[in-house]
Amino acid sequence: MAEWAELLALDQGRMFEALRGFPEQAERGLALSCRIPNGIHGFKSVVVLGMGGSAIAGDLLARFSTVPVITVRDYTLPPWVNSETLLLAISYSGETEETLAAFREGLKRTKRAVALSTGGALAAMCEEEGIPWVPVPPGLQPRAALGFLLFPLLGCFSRFGLLRGDPKGALPGLRALREMCVSSDGDNPAQKFAQELYGKVPIIYGAGTTGPVAYRWKTQINENAKQPAYWAEIPELCHNEIVGYELCSKVFPEGVFVFLRTPSDHPRVAKRVEILKEVLSRRGLLFLEVWAEGEDPLSQALWHLYFGDWVSFYLALLNGVDPTPVVPIQELKRKLKEA
Repeated sequence: MAEWAELLALDQGRMFEALRGFPEQAERGLALSCRIPNGIHGFKSVVVLGMGGSAIAGDLLARFSTVPVITVRDYTLPPWVNSETLLLAISYSGETEETLAAFREGLKRTKRAVALSTGGALAAMCEEEGIPWVPVPPGLQPRAALGFLLFPLLGCFSRFGLLRGDPKGALPGLRALREMCVSSDGDNPAQKFAQELYGKVPIIYGAGTTGPVAYRWKTQINENAKQPAYWAEIPELCHNEIVGYELCSKVFPEGVFVFLRTPSDHPRVAKRVEILKEVLSRRGLLFLEVWAEGEDPLSQALWHLYFGDWVSFYLALLNGVDPTPVVPIQELKRKLKEA
């Protein structure tokens, strides 16, 4: 296997620099939250509109908000959206057609809305409708701009007293993790974990606040490392997915199960994980664990998220690919424009 210094030459799209800047993104994102006006307060539910790397912000917000939040990855909205619903439209480019369609529909039902983008049609729609728009710095892949898309929401909800956890308190842990994950001294935990995944297909397991983080791991491995990955949530998977272990070694021998663990896991979830590990071991199936650091569930979830981003980056290099390009997505968008 090539040395890491040699493999880093594959990173033509400079994903390393984007990942290294995530803690500063998060800090700037918190500052951007002041662009979301206090006047929108008073909502009883929240619908986050987004796709891909923009939508994960809604998934994470939902786990820590004290009011109901759902993420809509579609052209249409649930029928219950009304004037007491807050719409949060997130599209890094401002041109995501599903988000634009759903936002357009939503503004017919409520004017309690905010949008985040670098510009595009979404910004133009906000100007036309008199809706607050939060400008996000351009020049990144959407999945590499999560600090600018998530932290304005966390900061706003914290200001409104609607968030469990302190997003600012997570920043020192993210900076400390960065120092470990950019290290070239041979003791880089993200590089070591990527080597454990190399040549295998990861199945990422999360629970509670790490459920959406498991999904983020899956999509980052898809987009950065250009390979399949899957995810599921505990305890739900204990009612269906585990039966698939019976023939897993025969039909899916390259699988490796990854448990995202935190000190805040529900005691029964923690017990289920220990039993699942026994079930996997008896069938000769591989599994790995990652334990998050942090003072509270929010800090731990963000730690897991950032570590997963680094793992997917180094896995891409091991796979011999530049993490940045997403050729199949561009192909699909081009075909849709022609349709």
